[in-house]
Amino acid sequence: MQEKHKYTPSIINAMKTLLKGDVHFVENYNNWVIHVFVKWNRRSTTITLNSRKTDLKSNFLSCTLSKSQFFTFISRSETYNFKGKKSNFSELLLENVETQCLMDSKNPTIKLDGKSLIFKGGIRKKDFDSLSNVFKLFEILMDDIDSLKPSSHS
Repeated sequence: MQEKHKYTPSIINAMKTLLKGDVHFVENYNNWVIHVFVKWNRRSTTITLNSRKTDLKSNFLSCTLSKSQFFTFISRSETYNFKGKKSNFSELLLENVETQCLMDSKNPTIKLDGKSLIFKGGIRKKDFDSLSNVFKLFEILMDDIDSLKPSSHS
């Protein structure tokens, strides 16, 4: 993913100005309202994206996907925890390439809760390409959720 996402220049400018700090803003994306919260210190950046689907008829069935630190350490391969109820949306999260890429961040979690899709994860502070990619991957994930048939809300 070459070109920087439109959210990143202002965040990068703030990060270059302040040794540690945070940026919070709200954006609209198709039928979603995205609350962006980026916090950084000298070494790392934590990104929280909470997007609410405005045209969703009924709530998502709640579920959380997170990295299993213990089993990842023991098995020396990536393992994940899935908690919650299965639905077409959770299946999409589990099978989606973009989800797998987002789960490569530090201490990642992806949640469906109410009418919201929530991502939280960390990256190295100076890794501006990954910062941009998180936003791009998250938008693709929202588009994929939008593409599911309305009748498949289960």
